[in-house]
Amino acid sequence: MPTYKLTYFNIRARGEVARYLFALADVPFTDERISEEDWPRVKQNVKNPFKRLPVLEVDGKAFIESVAIESYLALTFGRSSQY
Repeated sequence: MPTYKLTYFNIRARGEVARYLFALADVPFTDERISEEDWPRVKQNVKNPFKRLPVLEVDGKAFIESVAIESYLALTFGRSSQY
């Protein structure tokens, strides 16, 4: 099973749907929550070229943009609707 790490601020906003998908699928993940005070320090080490959050790491590979992350997780966990 892959290892997942979701990095986002300690607020609900754009990272919350991904957290719900993990909970719904009962899949363990590391939920790294960044405080506003820590963001300037953490920003330098964020694994994406835009230095923005949320970031989902799957076995060390970074995925960015909240809707893309949500789509990936929904498809991976079998929670995506068919059009």
